[in-house]
Amino acid sequence: MEVVYKNIDEQIELILAKNILIKNKERAKDILIRENYYNLIVGYKDVFLDMKQQNKEVYQEETYFEEIYAVYQFDRELRNILLNYIAIVETNLKSCIANHFSFKYGTVDYLKQENFDIPIYKEAAYQEFLKKLDSNLKRNLNHYPDLKYMQETYQTIPLWMLTTVMTFGVTSKFYNLMKIEDKKEIARYFCIRYRDIDVYLKMLNIVRNISAHGNVLFDLRMKIKYPIYGNSYEHDILGIEKVGTKYATGMNDILAVLIILKRFLEYKEYKKMVRELETAIREVQKELDPISFKSFLNKMGIPERFFTLESVSVA
Repeated sequence: MEVVYKNIDEQIELILAKNILIKNKERAKDILIRENYYNLIVGYKDVFLDMKQQNKEVYQEETYFEEIYAVYQFDRELRNILLNYIAIVETNLKSCIANHFSFKYGTVDYLKQENFDIPIYKEAAYQEFLKKLDSNLKRNLNHYPDLKYMQETYQTIPLWMLTTVMTFGVTSKFYNLMKIEDKKEIARYFCIRYRDIDVYLKMLNIVRNISAHGNVLFDLRMKIKYPIYGNSYEHDILGIEKVGTKYATGMNDILAVLIILKRFLEYKEYKKMVRELETAIREVQKELDPISFKSFLNKMGIPERFFTLESVSVA
């Protein structure tokens, strides 16, 4: 069956046929021209579906197009907030790695295999890391005159300069390939278990990529999960229930990402991020009815008491 394009007026009719109400049709048309029907309706419909209607796409009574758009706008703001603070983590991590690695291994041939922990099963990953790092450098060399000068003059680029063109993914791989004693030095700065940083960086990289490409983020569920050994202070103080030995939320969702950022960021940075997120959530709350708002928070994995519990943002 051929897929048929529907113009804006037909998209409006399709929305109304789903029993979604529209307060201002002209405004809705303008939004659909700029934002894309598929991204808007399909991406954010789950918050407003009647969960009692199993295997059927039935919206809750009096669901408005403007409510769906409010969640869509929130998700854009969420992506911007998390991108900003993940960038801070990236900068801090790069600086720590560059300082430690340069002090220990120098500024020439520091990328040689003996300076990393490369068992047989990691050799392919190490070679792939070198290729991606080289690709990062070549792609950006003409945009960074200092790097080009350093390479042409000294035939080497010190790590503290090379990190300026390293992607978050390459930086994560760099840490993953480091020797355990070097990982511990980096982890000590952040007061995080060195094993956990590998997982944290993978999760943050997933969020970064989703955010950079403008995809749906707020109801994220990752395959990789937050590492917990026994109980977690943040989860317990928020009253997150356990299902067996695992917490019901805060494992592979936005709450888990916020907890990870709390581990990396300085107090003032984390508090500022939380306040920005709270402002964005309060704005969308104004547009949603209580049932939809509760569904919205559940999709993120965030308990309603998250922002009223001051100790969470300062602990």
